[in-house]
Amino acid sequence: MQELVVNYQRGQRTKCLELLFKIKAMRILSVSAALALVMLQAGCLTRSVTVAGSLPTPLVQRIPASIGIYYSEEFKSFEHKEALPESGSYRIDLGGQNLDFFRNLLGAMFAEVIEVNQPSVQEGDNLDAILIPEIVKYGFLVPTVSTLTFFEASIEYQITVLDRSGKDLGQLRIVGYGKAEGAMFGSGEAVGEATMLAIRDGGARIATELSPRIAALLADPEETKGLAQ
Repeated sequence: MQELVVNYQRGQRTKCLELLFKIKAMRILSVSAALALVMLQAGCLTRSVTVAGSLPTPLVQRIPASIGIYYSEEFKSFEHKEALPESGSYRIDLGGQNLDFFRNLLGAMFAEVIEVNQPSVQEGDNLDAILIPEIVKYGFLVPTVSTLTFFEASIEYQITVLDRSGKDLGQLRIVGYGKAEGAMFGSGEAVGEATMLAIRDGGARIATELSPRIAALLADPEETKGLAQ
């Protein structure tokens, strides 16, 4: 009789342990499902970033020349879209901020700046040269990809120079860099801040590197090797 009681108690303990294991397994599955859902939501999330902020105009010696500037629609409304693993998708609108900065920058570099409607010299244009800025490449990194603690952005600009007859004198490429600490901003704000700093850095490089080359070119139109790269 005692043996039957012992076997019964053992059987009950076994059933209790099996039930406990099942409950734990269900909890683990629930947690895993919740984590998977969070990761799925992160992967499907699209962050819309509009780059904004204060961008000071570099102080440079103004070149005494009348310059035409052609801004393409792509340049004026430039957007970058990218999907990153574990970080979701980003849509970054930097065209408006970039355009405003270029207008201020080039206005400070030359005595007269006239925006033209097409990338060519027209009869009657009283211009010393035409500049055509482009964004060749834009990229950014977030901590989940770079494994660093900050967000990074880079912009590669190309500026084509035409003389008063429309001759292509060459292109100059400059890259601007920017970074923002992740602890100070949300993800979208950090990307926007890094991008703004990249625009500022690119503008400073244009002011310091392009300005003297353009000045030398206007003084001697036959000398183009100092500009082209």
